[in-house]
Amino acid sequence: MCDMAKISVSLEDDLYGRVRDAAGSEGVSSWLAAAAAARLRADALLAVAEEIAHETGGPFTEQELSEARQWLPSSSTAAR
Repeated sequence: MCDMAKISVSLEDDLYGRVRDAAGSEGVSSWLAAAAAARLRADALLAVAEEIAHETGGPFTEQELSEARQWLPSSSTAAR
């Protein structure tokens, strides 16, 4: 079993209701943990993409972005 930290999170009532509904039987804690992990992966991917753009004289061209979207369909959705 892995170590777990217990935290307190404050959410607006409407947001909490939507999270609770989305979490369902998975539970809010597990759902939020998965969301946090997904955000960290997206941020890391964005950092790598920004580094590549910087190293290659970016920014990316529309053709490069189009090709990337073929490999990563969700790349058209902003990570932030």
